[in-house]
Amino acid sequence: MKTRICNKNFLVKTLVELVQIPSLSGEEEKIAEKVSKILEDFGYQPKIDEYYNVITEIGSGKTILLNAHLDHVPPVGNWTIDPYSGKIVNGKIYGVGASDNKSGVAAMLEIARILSKNKPSKGKVLFLFTSREESEKAEARKVLVGKVKADVGICLDHNIDAKNRVVDLIVGCKGIGNFEVEVYGKAYHSSEPEKGINAIYRAVKLVEAIQKQKFPVMKKPLKEKAVASITKINTDGWATRIPDLCKLTLNYRALPKEKKEKASKRISNFVKRILKKDFKVTLTTYHEGYLINLNNPIIKTAKKSAKELGFKLRISIAKGWVDAATFTNQLKIPTICMGPTTKGQAHIENEYEEIENLVNGTEIVLKTVLNYLKS
Repeated sequence: MKTRICNKNFLVKTLVELVQIPSLSGEEEKIAEKVSKILEDFGYQPKIDEYYNVITEIGSGKTILLNAHLDHVPPVGNWTIDPYSGKIVNGKIYGVGASDNKSGVAAMLEIARILSKNKPSKGKVLFLFTSREESEKAEARKVLVGKVKADVGICLDHNIDAKNRVVDLIVGCKGIGNFEVEVYGKAYHSSEPEKGINAIYRAVKLVEAIQKQKFPVMKKPLKEKAVASITKINTDGWATRIPDLCKLTLNYRALPKEKKEKASKRISNFVKRILKKDFKVTLTTYHEGYLINLNNPIIKTAKKSAKELGFKLRISIAKGWVDAATFTNQLKIPTICMGPTTKGQAHIENEYEEIENLVNGTEIVLKTVLNYLKS
């Protein structure tokens, strides 16, 4: 199949229209319908499930999954541009979700358009537009088990620097665990603090210790380290009472393949070593990270494709948790992250997507798809 050059005008028009549709997590109905309508116009038969995930496919045989998420975070902060305007200024498309991740959605629609005119002679492309990536996603992903099957996958939810000809390739991510730590003391009137045990003062020991603690380091195949932070602290006490309870949220970013049980034991032992007694540790949420084999064909194909288009590929592990972990761990689809997003634009005010990143990121993913199917 002859490789087609992506249509810049279609990409820009589509991304502007997507940005103009509010799609907060759990409120993706309208954008799912928009995406479905575009796919139908290209001759596809998309399906929308009860969580507004949109699924369609083309071809047959060995399968590559493409994914981007439809939702965005709330447009908080001091926006100086209407977050749903899709305004174009100096080669940038502004709006909440413009980069994260409606750029990936637009790119997938352009790839779908191209393939609809030139159906792959062998192999299948499975398009999955997901909901609720920015919120609690467990149920919206659970419905995909058994329905979504592929040999490899690409999440179009990572950065490219078209100006410097560098594309980032994510082959794994850290796990994420949130722990609630209750630190106990003894309440007393604040006029005689020595007769109480201040739970906040005890909690401070933990805050100080975690800043010095060295967590596990992974040296191969890529270097990465686990980290932990206190992200919330509060007490429901009274202004004139020594508090007998202080609650903290401890956020742990685990090494890619660290299991929930091991992470829980690690954090519990750490807290016990610092506080000794009178505390309680509860693991509230845990999402395991992932790491695929660097010899996987999709990585080799991505390298080849980037080189053919004059880009340098930079391989790394994502600092944050990414949906590719779900596809790899639960759906058993080895998945990389690579795409059109603009670095530093996720979850900020006046978010934008650089048009050159949008076009070049789409080209590289398309090239990777075509090279993979013919390999």
